[in-house]
Amino acid sequence: MASQVTESLAVAATATAPTKTAAQLVAETAVDAKGEGLSSSSDEESGNSTDGLYFHQHIEKNGQQVLVSWTKEEERRVVRKADYLFLPIFALMFTWMAIDRTNVSGVLTSTFLKDTHMTRDQANTGVSLLWFGIVLLEIPSNIVLHRVGPHYWIPLQVVVWGVIEVLQMFVRNAGGWYAARLFLGLAESGFIPGSLYVLSRWYTQDELASRTTVFFFGPSISAAFGSLISAGALSIEGERGLYGWQWIFLICATGLIAFTLVPKSPHHTDRLLGGLVPWRGWLSEREADVFVARIIRADPKKGQAATMNISLKDITDVLFSWTTWPYLIICLSGLQSVGGLSTWGAAIVQSLGFTNIRANLLNAPAPVLSALFALGLSWFVDRYKRFGYTIMFAAVWTMAGLIALYNLPVTTEASWSFYAAYLVTVAAPGWQPLNVTWLSLNQKTPQKRAIAYAVYIGCSNLGGTYGNQVFRGSDAPLYRRAWAACLSLGAVWIATLIVQTSLFKWSNRRFAKKVREEPSLEVEALYTDRKGRKYRYYW
Repeated sequence: MASQVTESLAVAATATAPTKTAAQLVAETAVDAKGEGLSSSSDEESGNSTDGLYFHQHIEKNGQQVLVSWTKEEERRVVRKADYLFLPIFALMFTWMAIDRTNVSGVLTSTFLKDTHMTRDQANTGVSLLWFGIVLLEIPSNIVLHRVGPHYWIPLQVVVWGVIEVLQMFVRNAGGWYAARLFLGLAESGFIPGSLYVLSRWYTQDELASRTTVFFFGPSISAAFGSLISAGALSIEGERGLYGWQWIFLICATGLIAFTLVPKSPHHTDRLLGGLVPWRGWLSEREADVFVARIIRADPKKGQAATMNISLKDITDVLFSWTTWPYLIICLSGLQSVGGLSTWGAAIVQSLGFTNIRANLLNAPAPVLSALFALGLSWFVDRYKRFGYTIMFAAVWTMAGLIALYNLPVTTEASWSFYAAYLVTVAAPGWQPLNVTWLSLNQKTPQKRAIAYAVYIGCSNLGGTYGNQVFRGSDAPLYRRAWAACLSLGAVWIATLIVQTSLFKWSNRRFAKKVREEPSLEVEALYTDRKGRKYRYYW
């Protein structure tokens, strides 16, 4: 029977087994030294040299302290299981949510505006209302999630927004469009920060950037999937008396699989439907013990309980911290420098002289390339922990593409050169997973991490309320003002990145000086590099 693991997995230090050889004692000392970030031998560089050594950690289980011992190979096995069986559940849910958001790009290449008697600007208003609805309930939804548990709340959200997505096919006028998009946003609020928080409890700091990128991988290519779905749906225009855009809304709905598979904790993978139905599960009790122990060993503040209390002080500490705001400015400027293209990209490509089906197909490759490049950046960050420089690379790439788009007018004669510039711009490496991981790792407690996720994602969605508005009907087809606005946002993005990275490096130098004067402050360190040097902030 799966064991209960409580929130107070407040953990003991590494313990020793009753009998050990001298070699084992030496091995454990080496492992513990590495765990604390102290100077040790070159095990990290020698590949498999630590595979035979045992790690030890106490966890609380059934009200008792239990010592768990495991090898590096065992740890790799349980992490692989999570990578193949747990992470894809969340990535799939996020992918379908993103398709729900971005399928409007394909809808706008159809007869939707004509059939509903709406203007482009009214369509823009509906898109903005979706993001506004998400922002309204982002933090409240996240608090509810931590009260009732993500294994109940997240699947419920997916089912509700799937129903609303289908109901959009009955929109007949601007009022219906506004209501549908607003309620869709309200249903989706809290999903992303809640899911990110769950992932942060299942993976260690050294694994989180790449797993967060995988979580965002589906949404990154959702524009491609959405474009392909849109192309297919538009090709069956008139089937069963439905418009092509109605088929798009009807096809883009899912959710019950999420309610079936989301586990409460590593010790509860043997329960389906929110814990109601028993089954074999994908982690044995031994594997669950190892999974929990490795998480606690990497970060003693983490537990595996499904619920948690968040206080008002946790919220204010995050909101009024100077370290939070650079991330939000980067989010509001960087994401929205190309945010409007997620809505109007296919329509802009269509204006180059392509049919609506071909425009949707041409809109598909760039998001896939962006997601693949993002995986490469996440590997670099997990290995070297250099967030600011990596995001700067993506920012410069994006700015180069926007400059090209500004100087290449949208005309049929220049269609392929403009499309090439558009492709390069949208294919810039996805960096949002790195930024949100960077923010979370610089938080001291799980409660603050949860609030930081909610604030950041709320800010991201707030940007969606104006990101698509830069592409106004009065500015078509050249969109000179739109590209100028995108370039201005990109400039703010790069400038903030430079200031933020510099401030974190300066703060780390001050922290190192204080630690030399008062060694007890060393517990404030959040990051220890491979040479054992401790830092207050990741940078």
